[in-house]
Amino acid sequence: MESLHLRTYLVYAFYIVRTHPTILLFLGCIGLLNGITVYFPENNFASLVSSLTIISAIFIMPVIYGMYYEIVEEKYTSVVNIFRTYVSGYLLLLFCMYIPIISTTALIMSGTNGEGNVAYVMLTIMLFILLFVYVIPSYYVSGTILDSISYGVQFFFKNLLSSAPVLVMALFSEMLLLISHYKFESLKENSPSLFVVIDFSVYMVATIIDFLLFIMLIYILRNQDLKKREPISD
Repeated sequence: MESLHLRTYLVYAFYIVRTHPTILLFLGCIGLLNGITVYFPENNFASLVSSLTIISAIFIMPVIYGMYYEIVEEKYTSVVNIFRTYVSGYLLLLFCMYIPIISTTALIMSGTNGEGNVAYVMLTIMLFILLFVYVIPSYYVSGTILDSISYGVQFFFKNLLSSAPVLVMALFSEMLLLISHYKFESLKENSPSLFVVIDFSVYMVATIIDFLLFIMLIYILRNQDLKKREPISD
């Protein structure tokens, strides 16, 4: 994988995201709704809305990934079919991916003091995110769970140096979300309007970077020796 290919795929990704802006509307509504909960009174309703936005995002993300994947493959079906085809496998994939993350963080937390726990846990999660950067795109290309994890991790190590720009994008996206979560919390009480604007802006920038990265990796992996997913039909 040469850097020229990455630049080319990034241009393709920008074009796809730019020419399909309505796809971002789904996630944008969720991000905005989650942000304006700062105006809600501290009660069960505010907690319920916040929980529902998180749950909705969990199900919306694999659908949006599916939309972009099918656009790349030039065989877009429908939202209903995309949900049926990808969501259950995506959630199972996340479960399998988080088993080693949870196990590792549990060991770290049991062996460190309280002050160092958060830093070690965040670092561990970051390392696994980079390690698994090819796994979710592999699932969309192949349609398999365990094979996607195995292939994605192997591809990561085989192309570690040439994947440096990809890893930087993934790390930057995650760092934006972490900074938003830990650095802007004080704005909720002091300046809620500014908090909503910053939180929503950072969320959307990080999300768009994530989608650009996903599309780039789809282009990369579809040209590899990864077994392809069975043809999709309505």
